[in-house]
Amino acid sequence: MNKVVLCLVGFLWFVSYISVSAQDMRKDTVDIEEVVVNGKSINRYQTGSKVETISSEQLETMQDGNLEQVLLRYTPIYVKSMAGSLGTIRMRGTSPDHTSINFGGININSLTLGHSNVSNVPMYLFDKIKMQYGSSSVENGSGSIGGAIFLGLDNRWKKGIEGEARVAHGSFGEQLYGTKLFYGDGKWEGVTRAYLYVKKNDFPFFNNTPDFEKESRIFGEDRQHNAAIENKGLIQEINRKFSSNEMFKLKIWLEQDWHQVQHNAQTNAFQPKFIETLEDKHVRVWVEYNNNKKRFKYTLGGGYVYDNSIFDHTAQEISTQRIIGTIEGNYKFSSLNGCKIGIKYKSIFPDVHAYNSELLREDWVDNYLSYYHYLLKKLLVTINMRQAYVTDFEAPITPSIGFSYSLFSSQFVGIKVTGNVSKSYRIPTFNDRYWIPGGNPDLKPERGTNYELGSKFSYYGDSFKGTFQVNAFLLTVENWLLWVSGNGVSKAQNVLKVESKGLELQTDWEKRLGEYVIKSGINYTYNPAVRKEENNEVLDGEVDKKRQLEYVPLHRGVLFFNGCYKKVDIGLDVNYTHELYYLEEDVLDKVKKLPNLVLFNSYMKYRHNLKSGNSFRFIASLNNIFNKDYQSTMGYPMPGINWRFSVTYNFK
Repeated sequence: MNKVVLCLVGFLWFVSYISVSAQDMRKDTVDIEEVVVNGKSINRYQTGSKVETISSEQLETMQDGNLEQVLLRYTPIYVKSMAGSLGTIRMRGTSPDHTSINFGGININSLTLGHSNVSNVPMYLFDKIKMQYGSSSVENGSGSIGGAIFLGLDNRWKKGIEGEARVAHGSFGEQLYGTKLFYGDGKWEGVTRAYLYVKKNDFPFFNNTPDFEKESRIFGEDRQHNAAIENKGLIQEINRKFSSNEMFKLKIWLEQDWHQVQHNAQTNAFQPKFIETLEDKHVRVWVEYNNNKKRFKYTLGGGYVYDNSIFDHTAQEISTQRIIGTIEGNYKFSSLNGCKIGIKYKSIFPDVHAYNSELLREDWVDNYLSYYHYLLKKLLVTINMRQAYVTDFEAPITPSIGFSYSLFSSQFVGIKVTGNVSKSYRIPTFNDRYWIPGGNPDLKPERGTNYELGSKFSYYGDSFKGTFQVNAFLLTVENWLLWVSGNGVSKAQNVLKVESKGLELQTDWEKRLGEYVIKSGINYTYNPAVRKEENNEVLDGEVDKKRQLEYVPLHRGVLFFNGCYKKVDIGLDVNYTHELYYLEEDVLDKVKKLPNLVLFNSYMKYRHNLKSGNSFRFIASLNNIFNKDYQSTMGYPMPGINWRFSVTYNFK
């Protein structure tokens, strides 16, 4: 460890010396814009990583939906879904625990389960959604092996009061009521965002479930029972802008999510009155102070998180509390190079009925150091290093190096090549280590190695602009963790080495023809993800190592189209998901798969301005246009054709 630190310090000194010499010979300077997302930045320190943004037009049409629906309709990321009650991410072939979802300096993933239910993340509360693909543990800490998602909020710094009220209704009893209020004097700003979402979720479907008693199958129309949803939440912001380079921000996110647990088609047919419920309560507080007045810029942050899950109205506690503190400093040596150093502290207090009573607290300390440098004007190189310290646990050090090279640049055309090599890790969750029975305190951290190479072509003309991007990646994960059944008890084990590789294509373009604007794009991924090694002493069955991992599509792609004329927008998107394996082991030499799936969705948007300066927005959407009968999780039906209509009143 000491040798690594000495080598890094020596390298920083060497490139700093070169940069000073280069400045003497060069009159022009080079810099790039940072994109700040709610206290976390996707910037020069993450050079070489693929970053994708949901456009403002796409996000506006999905304000009545959730994160699951946005990802499925506009990105190649697959989400394993259960009709709106549960959605889990498979990003670049990894498991749901391998993607962090970030709000400010908080990773909102459950500390007991390890992941988030993206069906419970409402789009109405947020202004930006960004995805960083590939290993990002160096920047975002434990769990970011497959990637990271950032939930962002905009600051308006308006004088006076403005806001909106929104009402949406849809199929199967879907309703949303929301409001946003912005108030301030240009220096102080208060923002209140609140919503209530309910859905009966009683959609019809074709039931083809086995009747084991009669040794036959039931064929016929059925209706989903006992899968209702009721979610409500609020984000309150209080912000102070002392100057353009000095700000204070406070964000409080309160959330209460309740749903009846959707049962599979068989239970739905034979036990239509069987009801189970799950309620999640969350309190998330993040406060941050930014001072960018001088060459040395620094950020102070702190947070508190309370998560609690209640299954079927039981009195058994499954809750955790977190206290978080961060200090981060950025120093710009010159226009060509700079560094970032930070420390993040987290203290966790679990209160779970199935844990050993001796587990009262766990402490985490993360130290990280980053350095960027421009070489030969067109080449940006970034080096990162992170080391975590966890109570009674040994976390690996995670370095990374990335680059971005401007291959060609003119007034209209730009070509850029990027690359990245990074290490990543995931500390097993509390449930993995301490749940009784089955928890295993001797588990090793999952370790990932990610290689990525990409290229982006951009064209910006007077009436036409567009981009074409291709990324190739190779990700290996060792000590992959599974809960394995044996002797009637499931136990957490490190059992696999997994290799996920692939090719991603992304293109979008925009053409203006007078008052007409036409936009379109394709987002596609080819992602072979297979076992390379497995512990046969733990796993009972043999699985072909060339076989695709469960619930990871080999091909997935989306095509979207949008046409705008004056105040009217019309959009269509088509998404394709390749067949899915759904069992960890093949049964009776028969391959178990869900079939290929193609879904069509559309929307129409109209804005009407009033003389007072206020306005109305109307959005009508039609989803699963061809009424496709399908499943995202084996045995659990999904809704057929469905509609949604919303009215939003914006006022000042």
